[in-house]
Amino acid sequence: MQAYELKTSDGISLHAQKWSHIEDSDRTLLIVHGLGEHQNRYAHVAEHFVKDGFQVYSYDQRGHGKSDGPRGHTPSLSHNLDDLKLVIDSIPHKNLYLYGHSFGGNVTANYLLRRDCDTLRAAILSGAWLKLYKEPSKFDVTMANIMNIIYPKFTQGNKLDPNDLSYIEQVGIDYVNDPLRHNKISVGLFKHFHASGLWAIENAGQLKIPTLVIHGADDHIIDAQGSREFADAAGELATLSIYENTKHELHNDNKAQEVLSDVSDWFKNI
Repeated sequence: MQAYELKTSDGISLHAQKWSHIEDSDRTLLIVHGLGEHQNRYAHVAEHFVKDGFQVYSYDQRGHGKSDGPRGHTPSLSHNLDDLKLVIDSIPHKNLYLYGHSFGGNVTANYLLRRDCDTLRAAILSGAWLKLYKEPSKFDVTMANIMNIIYPKFTQGNKLDPNDLSYIEQVGIDYVNDPLRHNKISVGLFKHFHASGLWAIENAGQLKIPTLVIHGADDHIIDAQGSREFADAAGELATLSIYENTKHELHNDNKAQEVLSDVSDWFKNI
């Protein structure tokens, strides 16, 4: 594994990693992690695709892991999209695939819809934050909008229950004990990404590349219905797979190997 740093236009240092040294591979995968976590929670995912012959890259999003920035805050969606573009530009473009989970799935979906995808071959949206399982009330949204004007960096706990991540109890235990994870979310981040998730569903018809949309049927963090609506609106370029008896982190649940194998098979057939 090779670590490297990238500097954003607003001075944030992003910590990135290359997981393999397969220089002759013609396929490259970039993993985009979720809210409050970091890239190293995807080590087994990276290893799976390295064995499949991919060069695999990942990075800690701003405000996460070993990257700079206030924990759980981002100034705007555009900052995260620019960060993703910065990482993409640091990678030799050899059939580049994106793999975005949860918050990272939102970033990935919006990148696919809002930015140039000429260097991308295909994408995976895993439990993507498009629609929350427990949608906030109109009052909560209004208050978030007001607070975003007054003090967008105002941060509170994200109320995530570790037991909702996976049916495997150890996953939640390891998550709680992980020194690099956090449970913070700012009103600014919530406002930007709650809106951008719903926007992505409404504009999924603008999808430009093949995209596999996967979701756990028992996800009580992000609503699987959002993935269904996105895939339906996207049409032929989207393939939807809902996994029964699986919670939010499909890659960390009882069907993890099945899920990763299905993704590998899908990659081979597009």
